[in-house]
Amino acid sequence: MPSLRSASLLLALLGAGCSAPVVDDVADASSALTEGVVLVERVVASDGATQTNVSAKFMRLSVASDAEMAERVVGSRLDLPRVGGCMKLPSGGAGEKAASLASLGPIELVDVGDVTMRVKAKAPISGPAATVPLALRAFPDVGDIVSGVFYTSPDAASDLPSGEGYVVDATGSSGIDKFSIEADAPAAPDDVRAAGVLLTDGVTIEDGASIPMRWRSGDAARGDLVFIDVSGASGAAVRCAFKDAGEAMLPGSLLHASLGGQGATATIAFHRTRRRGFAPGLAGLDAGEIRFDLSVVGRATVATHAP
Repeated sequence: MPSLRSASLLLALLGAGCSAPVVDDVADASSALTEGVVLVERVVASDGATQTNVSAKFMRLSVASDAEMAERVVGSRLDLPRVGGCMKLPSGGAGEKAASLASLGPIELVDVGDVTMRVKAKAPISGPAATVPLALRAFPDVGDIVSGVFYTSPDAASDLPSGEGYVVDATGSSGIDKFSIEADAPAAPDDVRAAGVLLTDGVTIEDGASIPMRWRSGDAARGDLVFIDVSGASGAAVRCAFKDAGEAMLPGSLLHASLGGQGATATIAFHRTRRRGFAPGLAGLDAGEIRFDLSVVGRATVATHAP
């Protein structure tokens, strides 16, 4: 997927005609850029428990830095294969991380004031789920490369309704204007089945066989995509991406190579994601994205091949 830096040019073009933000230090403005990602994650586990997490990160880095790698380091990037294809997910070993960090300059996660996410529902909603103030936290040290703060919801047990509109408000700071972003969440995945069995019920798959996946289709016209992660006990994982059309096929040959064959166990995570860009006209923010990731997780066992 293109990095937010690549998207910033498009966002700037879309914002043409708006007054340009005033920048006091032209040299600083031309040598650094600030990108924001707001991520809403909702996970339904095999036992039916639901967890929701909202996070927001606003990253300032040199224009000469590798923006895609920086997004991976701070955990804001979503890597997807082409639609209809699959990819092996990197294991993220220490050597790989060290080499990645060596190519980066300093990354600052900046404060944008108080940040709140609220539901803009079609019907009235009351209670704690209606408004979620995000807590400000220090970002863990990553090789003396990343410094600053990020935002996260304080209670993962608070469920947020799917299929509703959301508003993210920030009061602003000395470097970034206050802003308000509106975006509609997709519907939660429903009736997700692997090989004809509800994913949350536990699935038995045949070694080397492809897995037919079916689900209640979403709103492809809104740009919704589906990606499915299959992870083995060894840590090997495969990710496949599809149109949100209600059916797809996970290739057996790729799964066999990653899961380890007969008797292996695996986790299958079905994700529906929707992305919306923001930022034109916001002083201090060059590009941004709000991303919804709604998922259902189940367990799978690789059956012994029948003679």
